[in-house]
Amino acid sequence: MAEYGEPLTDREKEILQLVATGITNRDVAYHLSISVNTVKVHLRNVYTKLGAESRTEATMMAIRERWVAVPETATGETPAPPVAPEPPLPWPKRTALVGALLLVAASVTVTRPRSGTEASAGAGLPLDQSSEQAPPPATEAAESSWRELAQMPTRRAYLALAAAGDRIFAIAGQTPDGVTGAVEIYDPAADIWTRGSDKPTPATYVSAGVIGTDVYAPGGCDAEGTPTRVVEVYDTMTDSWRQASPLPEPRCAYALAAQGEKLYLFGGWDGAQYVATTYIYDRQANTWSEGTQMSARRGFSAAALLGEQLYVVGGYDGEREQPTCAAYDPATETWETCAPLAVGRGGLGLTALGGQLYAIGGGGWTSYLGFNERYTPPNNTWTPVETPLVGEWRNPGVVLFDSAIYAIGGWSNDYLSLNQTYEALPFRIFIPVSHQQ
Repeated sequence: MAEYGEPLTDREKEILQLVATGITNRDVAYHLSISVNTVKVHLRNVYTKLGAESRTEATMMAIRERWVAVPETATGETPAPPVAPEPPLPWPKRTALVGALLLVAASVTVTRPRSGTEASAGAGLPLDQSSEQAPPPATEAAESSWRELAQMPTRRAYLALAAAGDRIFAIAGQTPDGVTGAVEIYDPAADIWTRGSDKPTPATYVSAGVIGTDVYAPGGCDAEGTPTRVVEVYDTMTDSWRQASPLPEPRCAYALAAQGEKLYLFGGWDGAQYVATTYIYDRQANTWSEGTQMSARRGFSAAALLGEQLYVVGGYDGEREQPTCAAYDPATETWETCAPLAVGRGGLGLTALGGQLYAIGGGGWTSYLGFNERYTPPNNTWTPVETPLVGEWRNPGVVLFDSAIYAIGGWSNDYLSLNQTYEALPFRIFIPVSHQQ
């Protein structure tokens, strides 16, 4: 708990500097890629430490302590603080508005030009575009199940994220400076990041699968958007890399999941088109084989193991984001469809927690992110789950670690370094009790 007289942390000073400009909590949240609830928590700590009772009083203290530089006018007078902007529309109204615009856009047969991209991509891959207007800010809720943790040192999206042992590994991806092979290691217990040995082949649109203490990173696209066949394996015990048997064909933007001693790679981009292939890697034999294909070609899906089945959810088919859900049975190599997502999601993350699937992020190419979703197999239904970002949040790394979901990095009008964790509320079981008369 914060106490009066304690020094402000660097994050608290950063928030106070933004608040001093007159912007709203929502604007602060967007600028720092954190939730509004997190901003409020930081401000409460600031008020407690400074003994302030309002934003104005805290701002005056910040100016007095020279934490905030206030420019002078030509007459030497300090100008009045800027007027806070009008608050944006509530996200449900924005959702409806964006949905209507998408319907109009879908009826137009001309192709939208793609220019001013921030990410390199091969022809046919969807591109990220920075907008001059800010995307919708983070959601505001009285109590949030998402918590902000130490941010990843390198801002990036389309990275491979893996949990092995007692750490989380962020590998490769796309940064503001281009494709990277950087490996950054997060220790959840200490809430700190350290650096590991770089992946020998930088890659973007790449995913990771864990077998034992090894992290496998198959394929990925290079700086020109060309998919590769190389499969590189990171030994988390020795901080070293080696190569495994290459993919049968080049792939990036695929979905990947592990079961036992095998990896399952679904769909993706082969350099000319999206594909429906299923590739299976056997660690013991160090070989790849083909499994039963998906029912449709798509990339940017996500895969996760739940029970004995591998679920492949969402994706992008070159025209729009998909709500598709299908379950692959490795024992019989057969597919079964499951209830579709409420909205199409491309570039999402997927993980299993408490016997349910959580679809995190997506949105922004042809759909709008207003919430995450949770799938309950016995009911075959998806239900909304709070999201720390709205509008778009494409290709964050998403993993399960110690009964909590970690969502790291991604793209939302820019490359992100955010590190958010979600802990599902415990289930309550009500047992009826009969009262004897």
